Amino acid sequence: MRIAAMMQYYFDAQLPRDPSWASWGGLNLQAPAFSAEVSPWNPSTQPLFPNDIDNSLAGTSLSIVPLGMHRGAISRTIADTVIDRIQVVLRWEQDLAPSDTPSIDFDLTQERGVNAANVLVEHLRSAGRAAWMPRVRRAWRPEDGRFYLLSPWTVTVLDADTQTGLPVFAGANAQLSSGAVRSPGTGSIPVSGLEASLQGGTEPPLHNVLLVDAETAVQSLALREAILAMASASETAAHTYIATHVGDRTKRYEQGLASVGGSFAEKYYERAPTDLSSRSLRSDDPSAFSMLEEMYRERNALMHSGRTTVRLATLDSRERQRTVYGFLGAAGRAVDWISAL
Repeated sequence: MRIAAMMQYYFDAQLPRDPSWASWGGLNLQAPAFSAEVSPWNPSTQPLFPNDIDNSLAGTSLSIVPLGMHRGAISRTIADTVIDRIQVVLRWEQDLAPSDTPSIDFDLTQERGVNAANVLVEHLRSAGRAAWMPRVRRAWRPEDGRFYLLSPWTVTVLDADTQTGLPVFAGANAQLSSGAVRSPGTGSIPVSGLEASLQGGTEPPLHNVLLVDAETAVQSLALREAILAMASASETAAHTYIATHVGDRTKRYEQGLASVGGSFAEKYYERAPTDLSSRSLRSDDPSAFSMLEEMYRERNALMHSGRTTVRLATLDSRERQRTVYGFLGAAGRAVDWISAL
């Protein structure tokens, strides 16, 4: 059987159209296991909410009230907050016996749909320097290792040949979601921790800011940006450590490290701290040292080719997320370690 999943992804920003878009047919993407047709909304000929399931989505609302707070809430009705959409139609073959009930791996289908829509978005952001254009927002939550789609969406699943609905969602062929909002309550910090940070100046240490940026990037699935941010945090902390210990000789000292060669971790988290503090991350935290080396190999691949290594790229999405989150944990331990010397 040929199956088609028609997916609508909604945005709270307008795609940067010009008049030539009216005659453009969109993108046709081909993968070994499926094809994807990616079409931006045509405001002159199409409604924003095109199908029954989309009109149902338009009327849904979402409200979150933080526990323990007397006032304040996050509320939204979809029709009042979205102004554009991208349609993705996925098609693939599925072997079914005459008596079989159609079923789909919806997590995989959703991942393919989001990735296809974001091909268009990423090229729009890049070609038009449209930094304000949001991606289809999909997040990864480290606490449970699950992916969540934050943008509003609908999906309709059909027999691709007859256009009849396939009852893959508990007897229905369509599903909707108003998306999700990150929890307003995200932990706590004692005043003593805040005061300790403030003692360093009006701006917090750059390596800590970069680690926070890296975690934000990991959770929003921007793994290339995450790797570059955590690598920069590791570099900044190491350079700060050396400058604190050798002062005016910093440039000459780092030239000496470079002349001997070796990996980034060997030079800055083993050789330098051994020389200046009689300590080594390789000895004190072998797993952090090993993952720091692996993370920095990915950083080098990105800087020299714009891509991660084949090893990371070929992992399935869940394992890739866990691996990069592991890099982040190691970078955080390495930065805390060298900052405390």
